[in-house]
Amino acid sequence: MLTGLVSVTFRKLQPDVIVRLVKEAGLDGIEWGGDIHCPPDDLDSAYSIARLMNENNLSTISYGSYYRAGGAKGGHSFDNILKTAVILKTNNIRIWAGDVSSIDASADTWNSVVEDTQRIADIASAHGISISYEYHGGTLTDNLLSTISLLQDADKDNVFTYWQPPDGLSVNDNLNALRQLVEMNKLKNLHVFAWKDTERLPLGDYANVWSEYIRSVEPANPALLLEFVKDDDPGQFIEDAKVLKTIVKG
Repeated sequence: MLTGLVSVTFRKLQPDVIVRLVKEAGLDGIEWGGDIHCPPDDLDSAYSIARLMNENNLSTISYGSYYRAGGAKGGHSFDNILKTAVILKTNNIRIWAGDVSSIDASADTWNSVVEDTQRIADIASAHGISISYEYHGGTLTDNLLSTISLLQDADKDNVFTYWQPPDGLSVNDNLNALRQLVEMNKLKNLHVFAWKDTERLPLGDYANVWSEYIRSVEPANPALLLEFVKDDDPGQFIEDAKVLKTIVKG
């Protein structure tokens, strides 16, 4: 499994500093965020980041776009997002499944997200790029059953989902969700972090739990992307990376 960093973990740092940190940590790559480091309307930044990644033998594991399927508020043009992903030489674009929770979504909203996902998946497929939903509250992929339903309705070979630990669920609930997504062949990548309520913790505090999660997803071979470092501290990131690599090695 590839290991990496979600660039928005360090929103205040410049791309060259982030690349240097990831290289020092011995990780495989980066998911570049489309809000700060690599906006879809700034292709010069994409070319600059692509050069940095190539020079340091790192992979752009994904482009973390802020595209909201279904024409939801706050979205960007998919054309520029795709252009950016191609420049970055990544094979995946992360998107958001609308901008309302699954329980609040009308049938029209649901259908709009499905249809737009199908549209952009077809466009991305021509470039060998997959589309992956973020597994996140306030969207249609805010729980397992809704995520499964959305993936089934979209019904595209290159549409997947990420996963991250939702608030309030047990380890067993999370393992069940992961296993189902693996069985569907629809799990793309994991966002890896350690939180207790709203407090960020060292990943080592949850090493045993993450070991269970990672063992359960081995058949899907997802990338494991560190996010939400305690105190936004680069030194803590280096320590978390050590923990993650140790878990992966088993």
